[in-house]
Formats: sequence, C-alpha cells, structure tokens
Amino acid sequence: MLKSLRNASHSLVIKILFGAIILSFCLWGVGDIIKNYSASKSVIRVKQVRISADAFMREYNEERQRIRNASSIPLSDKELNSLNIKSIVLDNLITRAVFDQALKGIGIIIPKKSVLSIIQSIPDFQIDGIFSEKVYEDAIRRSGISEAGFLAQIRDNLERTQLLYPLVASYKIPLFIKEQIAKEFESVKTIVLAKLNVSDMKIDENIPTEDTRQYFDVNKEKYQNPERRNISILFVDNLAASGDELKVSKKEIDERYEEVKSSFTQEETRDFERFAFERREDADKAWNVLNAGTPSEDVKKKFAVNSDFIRDTHLSDFPEQFGDTLFELTLNQTSTVCAVGNQFYVYRCVKINAPKQQESPQEIKEKIAKDIQNEKLNSPEAYEKIKLVRNKVDDGFGAGKNIDEVAKDTGLRVAELKDFDLQVGNPELVKLVPDEATRKEIIENTSRTDAKQATQTIESKENDTLSYVVYVRNIKKANIPEFDKISEKVKKDYINEKKGKEAETQVRAIVNKGLDACGEVLKLKDTKSYKVSKKDVIMAVGQKTASQDTKDIMAEIPNPNVLLNTLGTMKKGEAIDYKLPDGNYVIIALKESGSSIRASDEFGRVVANYIDSGASKDVVPVAMKSFRKMHDVDVDEELVEELVKVTDKDDEGN
Repeated sequence: MLKSLRNASHSLVIKILFGAIILSFCLWGVGDIIKNYSASKSVIRVKQVRISADAFMREYNEERQRIRNASSIPLSDKELNSLNIKSIVLDNLITRAVFDQALKGIGIIIPKKSVLSIIQSIPDFQIDGIFSEKVYEDAIRRSGISEAGFLAQIRDNLERTQLLYPLVASYKIPLFIKEQIAKEFESVKTIVLAKLNVSDMKIDENIPTEDTRQYFDVNKEKYQNPERRNISILFVDNLAASGDELKVSKKEIDERYEEVKSSFTQEETRDFERFAFERREDADKAWNVLNAGTPSEDVKKKFAVNSDFIRDTHLSDFPEQFGDTLFELTLNQTSTVCAVGNQFYVYRCVKINAPKQQESPQEIKEKIAKDIQNEKLNSPEAYEKIKLVRNKVDDGFGAGKNIDEVAKDTGLRVAELKDFDLQVGNPELVKLVPDEATRKEIIENTSRTDAKQATQTIESKENDTLSYVVYVRNIKKANIPEFDKISEKVKKDYINEKKGKEAETQVRAIVNKGLDACGEVLKLKDTKSYKVSKKDVIMAVGQKTASQDTKDIMAEIPNPNVLLNTLGTMKKGEAIDYKLPDGNYVIIALKESGSSIRASDEFGRVVANYIDSGASKDVVPVAMKSFRKMHDVDVDEELVEELVKVTDKDDEGN
C-alpha cells in the first residue's frame, strides 16, 4: 500500500493530505495561548477522544494567522473577528477526532521504515527531486520539536491517510465504512428533467435596422478580425549543428544495453486470495482447513466468510511483520494467521509472477540511444560546434539580416506560416511544433515582435536538442468590417441573444420557486422522469454497465458532476439548471428521495470504476459525512465562545 501511496502522490486527495502533514510541521511549536484554561478541560468529545481548550486555542490562533498571511491586503482585528474562523477550526478538530476514533477501531500499523520512506518522498525535503538530509534537519530545527516528535506526527498523519486511502485507491475497505458510504451511494432518487432549447423561444424577429446597428456599435469587438502575421520559423537543431561524428552507433547502444539491462527488471509479484476474520479463533480454524487443501468455496461456506483477490502485489505492499512470510510461500500454499489491528487474515498464494523486464529490449535501447546522444551533445567538442552555429544565428539577426540570409549562412531549416492567427492550436503550427507549452511561448514572443524583426531563441520544452527563432515578415492589423457587409450576421446574433435572455428568464423563474420548483418543471414540454443513484452515475462514468435511465440522463448532461451534485445536495421539490455548451438549458428537479437499507456486495467494484474515471474527490466528502454520523460529537459551545471572546478582545486591545 505504501508503495502505491507514493505512486499516487500526484492525485488531488494525496496532495491535500501531504499538504496537511507539511503544514502541521511548519506551524508546530506555538506555545500555550490562553494560560487561564486547563489543558485537561475538553472543548470537544468524540467517544474516547478529547480535545482540550489549549488545543482549540492553538488551532484558532494559527488559523487567524494563516488568514492574515493569505490576505492580499492587511486585515484589521475587527475584520478578522467578523470571519467565521471558529466554525472552520471546530470542523477541522472534529474531523481529526473522528479520524482518531475510527483508527482505534481499525488498528492500522505504520512501520518506522515506512514512515522514513514517506518522509523522503515529501517534495519540501528534496533538492532537484532527491531527499536532502540537510533540508530535513533544518526543517526539524525550525519547527522547534524533536525528531522523535516529528516522526510521531508523520505516523499519526499517515494513519489518517491510510484510513482514507482505501476509498481512493480501490483497496479493501473496512466494513463499517463500506456500509455507510454504500447506503449513501445506492439511495435511489427520482428526478425530473426538462430541456429548454434557446431556438424554441418565441420573440418578435422583425428587428428594426436601427436596433441591429446599435447592437453592432456596442459589440464591435465581437466582429473584429484578429491580427494576422506572416512569419518564418528557424529550426536551430543541435544535432544538425554538431556534425555526423557525434551520432550514436549500434555498437555503442548494444554495449551499454548489456551493462544496464538488469536495472530494467521488475521484481517478483504475487497474487493472493485473502480471507478476513473478526476473531482469532475463527482464523485459526480456517487456516487448519485451508492448509489441509480444502477448496476456497467450501471454506467460505463453512465459516460464512468472504474472500477477495489482491493481484500483482510487491513485498513492500505488506507490513514488515508478515511480508517476508507471504513471499516465501509456494504456489497454493496458505500462510499462517496475520494480525492487523482487530482484523485477522489468512492468505493463499494463487500465482507467482517471475521477475521480468518492464520494457522490451527495443524500448530500452531507444532510451539508451537518447542517453548516449545527450552525453555526446554535452561533450566539449559538441558544445563548441553548437555554440558556433548559435553565434552565427545571433550575429546574423543582430547585423540586420533577414531569416533567409541567416538560414543560408548556417544551413538550418526554415518553415513559413502565412496569415498566422497567433493561436496555440493553429493546425499548421501544431504540425511544426507538437509540444503545446513550446507553442505557447512561441505565440507570446511572436505577438510582441515587430515586423522585420526576430524573436529571441525559444527552447523546446519537449526536445532538448531543438530551439526556434521566429522572424516576423509583416503584420496585418486587426480590423472591424463595415456594418453593411455583415448586417445579416449581426441581426442573427441579436435575435439569438434575445432568445437566450428569454430562456434564462424562464429558467430563473422556475428554479427560484424553491421547494415548489419540481411542480413547475413538470409543466414544461417533454419533461421526463428518471430513477437514478450515485452508484449508477459512477458506473456510467467508468464506462461500465449502467441503467438505461442513467444513460438517458448522461446523454443530455455531459458533465456527471452536475448529476452527482443533484443527487447529493438537493432537497425534495427543488430544481437546478445547467447550461449546455451549445447555450441551451437543462433543468433538473428532485421528485422523490429513497434510501438504501443495506450495503451492496458490489460496492468495491463501483468505487474502483469511479476512481478510474478520475472523479474520486466526491468519495472523500461522503466518507467524512459517514464518519461524522457514526460518532456522537459533543461540543462545549459556551466554553468555545468564552475562549474566542477572550482572544478576539485581546487582539483588538493590542
């Protein structure tokens, strides 16, 4: 799992969690804030978890300071006190307490080796992508806490991360979480949907010429022909400049391949069938039966237990205390009972995947060729040749030569673009410069370069051996055509805008009806009723089997988040509108809201499909909502108000 955590560190959820870890270290070390309150006096209680007055005030003051620092203008104490900082802090502390309570029930274990590994992966402790001991030690020293305390904080945050991580990485989800979230996602709701086409709006289309002319005068920029330029692009190719003697030979590639091919070999992976038990004695009995060779299906029936398959696992995916044991099993052999917190697992090895090369020999050799090429290009001999060509380019343009003359002097290639519209997606430019980031820089430089002038050298963001110089031959200024030549187009635009405003007026009148909006939607032409759940929407997003109702809705609404928002936040009778890319409107109203009695057995597959779609951010809020519902949260509101008043008053006095 921890290896997967590192691989998934680019995802939004993991970045937020790592950000929270780093931020907590940066802010650590603030002393006691309010001396008059005992640390033992609780502000928040969540079962066995207690949050003291001191802890609340520390968080409160840190949040106030964070808001001050984030503001672009200085905030007065009065302005700061008017913000709802108290609620933000309470929500954060309650969330943390709920996490801690959930962790007690699951018993997540984080080995010290894994903690250190995660620390080394945090960008704030790295220089050029490599962990720096000095940066790490400086951060510890500035934080004002010991390294032991620092590691303890990392461990706590990683435990919370592993509690959430199964929800966003398709791992086995603890039963109590699965049941709560599944009920929310499987609740079937009935919605009504109507589509308003702007073209169907009824307006008087006999528009006087004076009105269209006035519309044209107000919206002249809309009809402006953009500036265009005739340009030429000089391709400064380092490979061409450095000479044939620096090309890479097949012999060099083959020799290097023999030296490094072992480093491209993937370590052994294994597939396991995993049985999970709540009680140790059940796990021991099941192990005896499994170890005797009893088929899995018979074991599941005998002990009324489910199993799952975990595939392509590495040794590092398992806790230290039993990882080595699992990777010593022979095929179809069963492990001893493995305890993780309050859960007990028995693993059966069902497949052993031998070490293999991650890439084909051809792919490896292509990488080697590039490496050798870069080595040669960075050699003193190549540098001198490249420098000579680049100096010729700079000197030529500096002496007032045009691009044709510079190309002749250097032997470099030139491409011409006529009537170039300064658009990054210009098809002709895309053919010449495939990389979008490089094209953007070319556009920026070209747009501020005068006629008969060349841009500075623009390095390719994609190819280390290539750069460009753009020469602007001439410029066709932007212009606005005469009204008489485009009067029909102006009239059509004017009519469409009036229809659009009429459609928006009708939509607003319906949506603003509040809990009566559903009745108004049902009066519209071609209104249809659908039954749908969040789970079904997620399955549709993952391109898996979904109900016909959901498919029909998704055909009307290309953005699934709109539908998920409807199912998650709307009250019965309410309606929302969604403007389609073509300018038309869809109105969705919630007619009936059902509830799910039990968690579905296929929930894990649903979540996996959802995660594959890239929409996992919706899972986490639902998880948090479920955690909070499961735990009685007791907040001493009077004490909170008293603490906040004392701090706010002290700040205003200072």
